[in-house]
Amino acid sequence: MALLTPNVTYEMNGVTVNEKIIPDGTRWKDGSKAKAAGFSAGSLYKKQQKISKVKYVTIHNTDDLDNVNDDAEQYTRATYNENMNSSRVHLYIDDLGAWQNLRAGTGLCKADPVNSAEVGWHAGDDSSTTGGNMTSLGLEIIMNDNSTHDAKAKDNGAKIAAWLLNKHGLTIDKLVTHTYWVNKSAGKSFSDVDKQCTNLISGKKWCPSYIFASTNAATALKNWKAFKALVEKYLNALSGATVPSPAPTPTPTTTPTTTPAKLYRVQTGAYSVKKNADNQLAKVKAAGFEAFVTQVNGLYKVQVGAYSVRSNAEAMLAKLKAAGFSGFITTVNK
Repeated sequence: MALLTPNVTYEMNGVTVNEKIIPDGTRWKDGSKAKAAGFSAGSLYKKQQKISKVKYVTIHNTDDLDNVNDDAEQYTRATYNENMNSSRVHLYIDDLGAWQNLRAGTGLCKADPVNSAEVGWHAGDDSSTTGGNMTSLGLEIIMNDNSTHDAKAKDNGAKIAAWLLNKHGLTIDKLVTHTYWVNKSAGKSFSDVDKQCTNLISGKKWCPSYIFASTNAATALKNWKAFKALVEKYLNALSGATVPSPAPTPTPTTTPTTTPAKLYRVQTGAYSVKKNADNQLAKVKAAGFEAFVTQVNGLYKVQVGAYSVRSNAEAMLAKLKAAGFSGFITTVNK
């Protein structure tokens, strides 16, 4: 199967997200693969049920893939190929960004409106109404490469986790691990959430294992708290950003004596394959917009404008949306 093309690319808290949500109505096709996952051919390929209220964000780890650049795309492709058993997570996250497989209620793209988060299959507790599958968003952070890769993947995961917590009105104590749900399913409950997140049960899933970096209880707890602190830092920044700032005092218009430090652009897509970017570019130009393609970190980004004043970029974004294009404002150093 060729590399996947995202339905749309957007940005979540500075992280590039490729939306490839499994369509409602998708069903198992391969009978043997379905049987191995506990289903049969023709069964629904995902739970296809809305989460009544998102109460947690669950952190997982999975392995980096050898000789693969975009691991999150590969895992998403494996999901579409019926090669991920019954596992269904909301986002796969690596050092490049993320691929979204399930609705998370972000409101950041047409396919994922606010209050649309859907049930995943990632916590090992089936359809328990108080379990991780039915109440939490599952984030699979891809690690176990070199230290630079893992640090970036972990940072991207922390940014996305913080954004989702903030979006759903959750506090940092609602950030949990897969192991938290393993303990709950085993009837083990701790007043200290972090201890429940890092309590190893012999023979059971130990996850996120690369964030824990050890099966030693003290070490795992220390490392989990460090990751949680990173998420909390981003969460606090987001919470602070929601407080309206006082309107700036108007100043007389003068000829600037310095060059603006950054420029605002409107992005309408980002693609790993240049042909797909060129196709989007042609559509945007055909609608009467002066667009261009720029390559950044292996992605071909379709952008419009370069404004020193953000309000001008906002006006252009409004015009693009009115013409049927999705997009967001991004910045570049001048």
